[in-house]
Amino acid sequence: MKFIVNKDEFIRNLGVADSIINVKSPLAILLNVYLEVLEDGTILMLSYNGENGVKVETTGVVETPGKISLLSKKLLEAVKKIPGEKIVFESKSDSEHEIIVHPDGQATPVFHLNGVSGDTYPIFSEFNWKSYIKLSQETLVELINSTAFASSTDASKPAFSGTYVEEAVEGHITFVTTDGKKLSIITRPCEEKVGTVELGVIIPEKIFHTIGHILTTGEVLFSIHDSQAFFKVGNVYLFSNLVEGKFPNYRDVIPTDRINIAVLSSSSFLSAIDIVSVMCDVDTGKTIMELGDGKMVFRTTHPIYGQGKHEIPVEFTGSPISVAFNYKSMQDFLKVLGGKPMEFIVNSQSSPMLLKAVGDDNYLYISMPLKLHD
Repeated sequence: MKFIVNKDEFIRNLGVADSIINVKSPLAILLNVYLEVLEDGTILMLSYNGENGVKVETTGVVETPGKISLLSKKLLEAVKKIPGEKIVFESKSDSEHEIIVHPDGQATPVFHLNGVSGDTYPIFSEFNWKSYIKLSQETLVELINSTAFASSTDASKPAFSGTYVEEAVEGHITFVTTDGKKLSIITRPCEEKVGTVELGVIIPEKIFHTIGHILTTGEVLFSIHDSQAFFKVGNVYLFSNLVEGKFPNYRDVIPTDRINIAVLSSSSFLSAIDIVSVMCDVDTGKTIMELGDGKMVFRTTHPIYGQGKHEIPVEFTGSPISVAFNYKSMQDFLKVLGGKPMEFIVNSQSSPMLLKAVGDDNYLYISMPLKLHD
């Protein structure tokens, strides 16, 4: 095996493959990346953690084709230390399982990396892409960023630990996440749908975390087949097992009545809760909000340090009302809105609070209130 590649491109692609590797895996082979070079100049990198897989296709100058499996993180460390624009990889003459890596045009610095036969790596099957949904990368970024923060990290609730994906409206894709106390729902149009793609599935949050780091501009192909989700982002192919379990009927939580409505700037809301959080109880994050008379008043109390109060002007319709919430449950959603005008809707002190951007009923955030009085 011998080939020459652009250093920065190789590091970028290897970083994508390395990102899904679980360093705590009991199987040593799953700490490796599979590297194969073909006569036509194609270079393949594969990684797999038992649940998710990544394949990256790139190109280089291939003198001798071959394949090998190398410890991913050590390979990444070594390549980053090599100066220059291009890097040479070549098998040691007396061992196919040892790779020599050095800058193109000079002999040092040089690294000798021990590997294992590429035949021992668990290669995963290819997806045929006969049926898929096409999205813009910008749309997928929005779908991920608008929901990821509301999923659960509780391993005992696997159905809450991923993103529920469905096509509730023809030609549109919906992402939903919840941890039982908050719920985020966003629906956006698809660019194209080819064949049949059976949605209504739960996709692990980890794969979206990996995808989120490689999205820029262009298109994404997405499909579901045989209890797995498949994605194609440029030269990167990813797949993930689906989460088993039944996602809750989230529509039952969405308030149908809109009795008390405040319209305000999302940045003002975010700033206000940040200010009074100085005097929040750390454990509960409890913040009391009073709505009425054209203003929104925030109050916090710390059992030792004291109290905080701040008010901001709002457009308000309805009856004066007070409600309590954990300020942290609001922050992520407000950051996603990025300063847009928003509506805050609450029907009673015990009912779910509904937050949304003005004019966008296709992105809703719901948060359960805390008890107003302990």
